Amino acid sequence: MAEGWKLNEGSVAYEVVSDDQLWSVIVRTLSSKSIKTTTYKFALLRAILENLYKTNFQMDITFTQLAQSFAKLYWNLVIRNGYTQGRNAQIEKELREFQIAFRIPEGISFDSVNEIHQKKLVEKIEKNIINRYVVGALFEDTNRIVYGFSKKEKKITLSHSSWEFLLKHQTSIFKLVNYELAKFLQDKNPYTSTGIVLVEIENITKRESLQQYQKMILTYSENKCFYTDNILPNTIRSIAVDHFVPWSFVHSDELWNFVITSQSINSKKGSKLPSEKYLKKLDERNQYFIEVGDVHVKSEMEKYEFQRFKKLYQYAEMNGFEKGWAP
Repeated sequence: MAEGWKLNEGSVAYEVVSDDQLWSVIVRTLSSKSIKTTTYKFALLRAILENLYKTNFQMDITFTQLAQSFAKLYWNLVIRNGYTQGRNAQIEKELREFQIAFRIPEGISFDSVNEIHQKKLVEKIEKNIINRYVVGALFEDTNRIVYGFSKKEKKITLSHSSWEFLLKHQTSIFKLVNYELAKFLQDKNPYTSTGIVLVEIENITKRESLQQYQKMILTYSENKCFYTDNILPNTIRSIAVDHFVPWSFVHSDELWNFVITSQSINSKKGSKLPSEKYLKKLDERNQYFIEVGDVHVKSEMEKYEFQRFKKLYQYAEMNGFEKGWAP
């Protein structure tokens, strides 16, 4: 069997596989039985989970999407928080070289980096890490049943079975990935505790500001609370951008999953799922967004499809999120 990282392409071995088979390869890949000299396998599984809702209808995730997830995760781990990945970790070398080249100080978060520099870093990671080392290695380690890939087309393609499986068990897999990543980092950074690292990792890619989404929503809808229809105060700090399906499940920021409400109602909702009665209302809002002429809004809505969103909502409930919230 070829060394996975050397492969240029690969197809899924079977389109239909059982949950038991998928659990087996995921757990084995994350366990100590799998050789891991870097954190790439943890990061790639996490990146796939973060991009489950950004796939097209062929279940493709582009190398650029994966590189964006890698860039934010590793930048915040290495540059912001100061965790080493080990002496021979290529991604740490890439980050340090980039930091020095653009004179970026220690402790700066990825979201605080200039957008042009962010884009350059994503391109660098896609070329030197994603394309070179990562996708082929995990493809082989998971017995070729989770995804296929093509370096020429710069994408991975999930099988329908694996996409459904990852949706269904997303919370459990995400927690497992984070725990194993924290253990690995604790070993490389012995002055820290696994518990501290784990807490930091869980929210390390959460966006610091949602103001750009707030502006989009307010531009194309009334200044009303989505849940109550009450007029909101006309000040930015009084308005909250709420993940309809909680961020702690989707781990992704998508315009079609955002609504505006008051700060107090947002706090009361927390990580609960809104009542099903709001699904139709949100879809009507999203259909309107699809029709507006703004190129940025159209781009954000490109992969929205209501039946897929309903499935996301249902799987969030299956993963233990309390359903039926209303103010």
